[in-house]
Amino acid sequence: MTAVGLEAIQTTRPTLPVKSSFIAAFTVAQIGAFVSFMPLIQVLLPLKAAAIDPVGKAVLLSQVAIYGALIASVANLLAGAISDRTTSRFGRRRPWIVVGALGSVGSYVMIMAADTLVELLLGVVCFQLAFNMMFSALLAVLPDQVPDAQKGRVAAFLSLGHPIGGMAGAVLVGGLLVSEWSRYLAIAVVLLAAMALFAFRLDDPPLRVGQRPPLSLRAFVAGLWINPLAHPDFGLAWISRFMVLVAITLTQSYMLYYLQDALGYERLFPGRRPEQGLALLTAVATGANVACAMIGGMLSDRLRRRKLFAAGAALTLAAAMLTFSLVPGWPVVVTGFVIFGCGAGCYYAVDIALVSQVLPSQNDAGKDLGVINLANTLPQALAPMLALWFLGPAHVNYHALFLVAAGLAAAGALAILPIRGVR
Repeated sequence: MTAVGLEAIQTTRPTLPVKSSFIAAFTVAQIGAFVSFMPLIQVLLPLKAAAIDPVGKAVLLSQVAIYGALIASVANLLAGAISDRTTSRFGRRRPWIVVGALGSVGSYVMIMAADTLVELLLGVVCFQLAFNMMFSALLAVLPDQVPDAQKGRVAAFLSLGHPIGGMAGAVLVGGLLVSEWSRYLAIAVVLLAAMALFAFRLDDPPLRVGQRPPLSLRAFVAGLWINPLAHPDFGLAWISRFMVLVAITLTQSYMLYYLQDALGYERLFPGRRPEQGLALLTAVATGANVACAMIGGMLSDRLRRRKLFAAGAALTLAAAMLTFSLVPGWPVVVTGFVIFGCGAGCYYAVDIALVSQVLPSQNDAGKDLGVINLANTLPQALAPMLALWFLGPAHVNYHALFLVAAGLAAAGALAILPIRGVR
């Protein structure tokens, strides 16, 4: 890439269309990232918490999730700002993708070996540091290289990471593999292979030292505050994403315990483990998720309308959570997962395209996406706090938990509507 091309990347939105091979490799990397994350959150950490403290498993899991999410929030912001300014000859984003992937694998060893709350907490903190280092750099490639006209399409493919990564991980971890070490090994191999495929083919031009904007602690902290009065669309997108993702996190993080405790999965299906049921439900939802992601992303590009699809998807998620709040039964749960898959697929595809179009600065895309990603990581702290209230040792109320989740998703849908810079 020429110096002129590099300067254009630093000051303007990209205009050159990306190739199909780039989209394919980017999608595989996104799937690999979610394979490394979703099974850990949905299955492996709940099982580890139950092994350490069978009685207080929900409280222990919530404590670990809260501290991990707080670390993730800081790590993502720092990693995004640093990658914006990285002058390595290997590029701005590539080094952090590689280092973060290797660190994530190392943290699996710590989590697998944990026998106490402190050891588990240390492993999760290390994982959040490494994973967010990798993921912030990976996500910044979208505004770096994808023009607005293709953002919906590319985001639709990237959104496949959530359902396919979640399904592949759930099938591997919850269905096919039984031993703990084989489960962690499987997600580690998938992560490293996916990131290697993308990182080594990524056209990531190095940033010259003279082009690097200064970074000080004071400027960094000040930059975390993006005035919603000056950038109202960004503020509304953040608030909407935060509320919807709190709802999604509440639903996903405690679904295994919901199947165990509220549904009585082992009583309904003797000889089968709850994680097998979760794997089956995830697989059922994936078809709806993928279909709605592709349809929503493509149509939002063709019609040049993001808000309609993002708000409709959030309302669909609210409907799914209302379904989970009903008297639990297997047909109700299956129906809820299909609805959840439809809403999540369209939401993840369209909302990230919407967000990438309301960033305040193209030059600070990594940092600004880090601020947006607080709407991803802070829910991982808030959701366990809410869960402690509903699922603490004094009382267990999944009905109220899912009603709160539904209300948050609906509120997130309403927050999208006043955005003016994107149709």
